[in-house]
Formats: sequence, C-alpha cells, structure tokens
Amino acid sequence: MEKKRRNMKPPQLTRVGTKKTLWVNFQEICTMMQRSPEHVFQFFMAELGTEGSIDGNQRLVIRGKYVPKYIESLLRKYIVEYVTCQMCRSPNTDLHKDSTTRLQFCNCKDCGSSRSVVAIRSGYHAISKADRRAARNAKV
Repeated sequence: MEKKRRNMKPPQLTRVGTKKTLWVNFQEICTMMQRSPEHVFQFFMAELGTEGSIDGNQRLVIRGKYVPKYIESLLRKYIVEYVTCQMCRSPNTDLHKDSTTRLQFCNCKDCGSSRSVVAIRSGYHAISKADRRAARNAKV
C-alpha cells in the first residue's frame, strides 16, 4: 500500500495596514484540502476569536496581527480534525452534514470509514490587557 502524502503549502500572510492580516493563498489551501472556504473560515474565526472576511479575490482578511507559524499550527489542527481519516490517515476525505442528526461526518474515500466531526464552536478566547481594563472600568 503506497502512502499518499499531500504536501500542504504554508499559508502566505501579509500585513494590511496596522491591524489586519491578509492570507493570500487561502483559496488554494481550501482547494487542496477539498473543503469549502466557508467552513475553513468559520474554523479560523472561532479559533482566533476575531472577525474576518473573504475578499473578492478569495483571500482571507483577518482582523489582528498574526504570524504565519501560528496560522500554520491552526491549519494543522484543522487538517487533523476535519480532513485526515483517522483509520488510514488519508487526506482523501469529504465532509457532509447528516440532515436528520445535524452532525457533520468525515467520510474516507480510500478505506470507506466514516466518523463524526465536532461542530465548530468558538473555543477559548484569550483576554487581553485591554479587555481586563475595560471590564474593570465598567464595574466602577
């Protein structure tokens, strides 16, 4: 059995102004993973705890400054969670939503296994110094 390893391109990020990050090859990475940009976008917004948008050129604009290494680690997390088959480690999978249970399933096209994947929910949101200050000042 020959091991197919899909080579993932690292995310290309550029700074837009002082408070935004532009992910240039977002669409390309979504296509390589065979996932809808909307799903990947929702995941990243939930994980980063910020807002963003997909621009006219299918690039992802994220509010905040992010380093490529951090975005890359989140991309790895996404791939483990929503792309890779847990049985045979193949990236050749598809996501579909079961209309009756409303669960999302990851189906492997190579070994035929199927597993449910967790719904994207905004996870841990780090509180910044500014957030703490605002909360403290609001109480007074």
